[in-house]
Amino acid sequence: MKKAIPRPERDLATRLVSSLLMLRTSRATLRKLANNAIASVGTARNVVQCVTDFLTWRTAADISLIEPVTRAELEAYLTHESFRWRQKTVDQHRQALSLVFCVTLMEVGAGIATHTRGRAYSATEMERIAVRQSEHNALSTRIAFHSGLRASELIELRIADEFSAADRPWRGDLFRGLNDGVLYGTTGKGGLARRVWIPADLHDQLQARRRTAPRYVTDRGVVRSAFFDIGGGLALSQSFSDASQRALGFSLGLHGLRHAYVKNRLVTLLSLGVAPIDALEIISQEVGHLRPDITTAYLVGRC
Repeated sequence: MKKAIPRPERDLATRLVSSLLMLRTSRATLRKLANNAIASVGTARNVVQCVTDFLTWRTAADISLIEPVTRAELEAYLTHESFRWRQKTVDQHRQALSLVFCVTLMEVGAGIATHTRGRAYSATEMERIAVRQSEHNALSTRIAFHSGLRASELIELRIADEFSAADRPWRGDLFRGLNDGVLYGTTGKGGLARRVWIPADLHDQLQARRRTAPRYVTDRGVVRSAFFDIGGGLALSQSFSDASQRALGFSLGLHGLRHAYVKNRLVTLLSLGVAPIDALEIISQEVGHLRPDITTAYLVGRC
């Protein structure tokens, strides 16, 4: 089979983003660069897609790729496309184009209202989805719901004794109120290594699927070590969305299970008398944010 020739738009977008990519750069250096560099493969992939979208729109308007890009043109693009996007997509494109083309772009409102029910699945909804998945994906879905994991983090799960968490000021009361479970470790967004809690029954099922040797898996351009034969990454996200559509008639994405974890943990911690500010800090560290203000974004909508 012949190798597919990349589209000129994506090829140019990749070159533009590559000039901003600074992987394996110290945090001190990144702080000095502020918002003028890209430090992760995942962010680079998203920025490339945004720039490709813009260049494709530009080509469709019979504008050569070698013509200079102006701020007026970028803002015209955002305004034109905003009518078919939700606000998160508009903002993502605006930020990516601002970074790559070194301009400050005006904020543009979206033409499609953001979904207002929140992204958290209930336990009943999660189970209705899980029973429509294969065994290894269903186990990952249940772990994500009860442990607040991202799709990629499920690939690299391992027992905490075989794992070293990042050297951060971790609180000593993480996982308070969670009983009969086992600590594991995983590597999350931005390479942050942290511990996670998995219920005892899911731990038993997980150990039954332990590999004799780790398998190397490439997920969305990143090579990860898989110690268990369970679903993870993009394949799991697709399986979950398909099963959610079949079970419920809609999909909030696998990330909706992290939203559920955050909301459920907040209810538990507040019921134990933990002060709200401490509860948010505990939860933020458990899900790998380390910034409580980010975690509050998960508390929109119903539980």
